[in-house]
Amino acid sequence: LAVRCDLHLDALTQPIPPMRTLLLVCSTAAALRSPAHRVRLPSLQRAAAPAAPPAPVAAAGNKVQKRLIALLSFNAGVADVVLFKKHGCFATMMTGNLIKGTCALVDAKWADARFFGCMILSYLAGCSGQRILDQRATPRTKSRVIALATFLLFRCSDVFGGASARRGALWLAAGFGLVNAVSVDVLLTITWMLTIHMQKLTNYATDAIGLSGAKAKASAKFGPVLRRSCVVLALFAAGIGAGHYFCEACLDMAGFSTLFGAWYALIVLSHDQGRVGLDSLGKALLLNKNANPGLLDE
Repeated sequence: LAVRCDLHLDALTQPIPPMRTLLLVCSTAAALRSPAHRVRLPSLQRAAAPAAPPAPVAAAGNKVQKRLIALLSFNAGVADVVLFKKHGCFATMMTGNLIKGTCALVDAKWADARFFGCMILSYLAGCSGQRILDQRATPRTKSRVIALATFLLFRCSDVFGGASARRGALWLAAGFGLVNAVSVDVLLTITWMLTIHMQKLTNYATDAIGLSGAKAKASAKFGPVLRRSCVVLALFAAGIGAGHYFCEACLDMAGFSTLFGAWYALIVLSHDQGRVGLDSLGKALLLNKNANPGLLDE
């Protein structure tokens, strides 16, 4: 019908070319047949190219990510021991600071409540800085700024916090906010707390020995995510041991926070080589979730 409407009004008074005659006959036949049996006219439009196959999902245990996770976990163990003894609070984890701050607020200890509140705000400022860089900066600029900012924040802990242990902790909290945000947003791994990793491994063990039922036992698999949890647990414990063994030497060392910040900056630059975000396991999984939903679920 569409082809017939396309004919000129004077088509009846002029000889119809053979091609138009063929189209007219085919369209009339198509209009008279049922929708299930209508003739489909061949299209002269170039067929669309077949969709490219989805990109392969990045390997969950890429070597760079494994080393980065291992080093960040080890450093977090060292920091929790040494910096807690030096500053009297955790600079890497905010749960303890929230508990102490809330208790101080209830007991009307306003100075303590104000300090722990500032610790949390400082940590959140570091997390916010990483988020801004992740959304607005190029990957190469992002890695360099994170490395430089982490070093400067740790350096400021030594320079401006020498007379006050608490004042130095505020600078460290912002630095660890940056570093921990990289662990979560880039590596999809919490390297400074162990509860979630213990829970995942316990769930696997419960399923593997059959306590959750035959179906759960059959689907239990010790995959890359669980292996990553084992790495975090082992290296975090090793960092605690190293921090406890060398704690006195670290506390007596002038500029310990500066050296620690330089070490973090070196880790970011050497293991990502200016490409923080491009080698992101999290982005690789999210972009390929349709290609391999099981890996994303794991």
